[in-house]
Amino acid sequence: MAKMKTNEERKAELEALTEQMGKQIDSYFESPEKIREHLQFLGKFHQYSMRNAVLIESQFPGAVAVGSYPFWEKQGAQVQKGERGIKVFVPSPVTYALHKDEWVPLSKAPKPIKDGVKQGRIPSRKMMYFKIRHVFEYTQTDAREKGIEVSDIFKRYHRDGGLENEQDIRDALTTLADARNVTLLEEPLDEIGTAKGCYYPELHAIALNPRNTSIEDISVLIHELAHAELHNEERNLERDQPLTAPEKEFQAEMVAYVVSHQLGFPTDDFSLSYLAGWTKDKELLDKEQLLQEVHQTSATFLDHIESHLEKVHTLEQEREQMPLEYLEQLHRRMGWKDADLSLYERVHAVQSVFPKEVESYLNAKAALETNLNVDRVDEPLMYIHGKGFGFQQFGIANNHDFSENQLVAYTIALPDQPLVSGHFDPEKTVHPLHDLEKNNKVEKPTLKNLEDSWHNVLLEEEKKSLSRTAIMNIERLI
Repeated sequence: MAKMKTNEERKAELEALTEQMGKQIDSYFESPEKIREHLQFLGKFHQYSMRNAVLIESQFPGAVAVGSYPFWEKQGAQVQKGERGIKVFVPSPVTYALHKDEWVPLSKAPKPIKDGVKQGRIPSRKMMYFKIRHVFEYTQTDAREKGIEVSDIFKRYHRDGGLENEQDIRDALTTLADARNVTLLEEPLDEIGTAKGCYYPELHAIALNPRNTSIEDISVLIHELAHAELHNEERNLERDQPLTAPEKEFQAEMVAYVVSHQLGFPTDDFSLSYLAGWTKDKELLDKEQLLQEVHQTSATFLDHIESHLEKVHTLEQEREQMPLEYLEQLHRRMGWKDADLSLYERVHAVQSVFPKEVESYLNAKAALETNLNVDRVDEPLMYIHGKGFGFQQFGIANNHDFSENQLVAYTIALPDQPLVSGHFDPEKTVHPLHDLEKNNKVEKPTLKNLEDSWHNVLLEEEKKSLSRTAIMNIERLI
């Protein structure tokens, strides 16, 4: 049986571990390469506190994933015999009660004192202490031999160097901005030259350079969102000492690097220059605070993005179900049980949470509400949501008056093709055909076919109008 450590031994172990952490933090600021390596490591462990991430890195360089002994057992893996655990800090809150003018641990207090605390008659307070616990890295277990992948355990979503979910990540960042009331401007308020983007603290708004490539937009948006999170007017007022412009840029660039690297986006162009002039006279606590804020912000961003990607992934699987099942799943995720919402409110709610699901939502809604059999579609048909009609010939449906609508949502059925849906504001778009053309929603030959269908309806109406006029002009003898 292992010998119990004394309080003095535990205290000395905590102090030694804290000193080790401090040396590790100091080492990051020796060169751009060191800080780059640390940020890459930080992305993998964003769910740990910054201090524990530093400790893991100092004891097990290159760690991919860690967990406690019981954690790995739960995953069906065993820690290999002879492996030494990685020490981490574990918070251990202790409640104290006021007893005879002294604060005593509640766990050791007499029962009347415990009852008094529970009833609120006796003052109490919590103090946070830390204990040392051990975790083990993935390669210290037999998980690999058993075919257990890291991504299976930790559900990490990333691009693996591809671009297949670039739009999903862009959508996730848009919802992240919305959640923080950050306005995304369509263009900068003035010329920003070669700058990739900018954040306006007074407006709490972000603008990206329209000359950016789509891949640049994502990393730049993360950078500017970091400014919005760390350097908004409220955060600036909370600081005892304001950050300099280089410090703010360094923090924002570090957050962008951590998040971009974890998602698999290119990071070769990131500027992580060594701030020699700044770090030279800074205390360890200042450096730790800078990294702490970077870590917290990166973790928040990655948690939001990964949660969004997981929801999208789930919806993609559910989209292949029958329309009724898909709509029920979506309604449940949107929290719409018994909600009395208009079409406008529903479409915009889906747009704000799952932008890519709007078309699938309208497709399923149209198919369910009209009992459409797509195998029997032999000409272009269109369903105008909320109008009270079923699918009509495209030309007839496109000829409705949409000027009084708050929002127009439509679904098109084409022979031997998937359904196509869209929505628009009647003040900006005239009719569905106009929306299809503006947003390139269908191929040009299909668009030409739809135009012809509508023009034929217009010609028929004009012929009928001329015929009625001729009849009205016939001389009548009474």
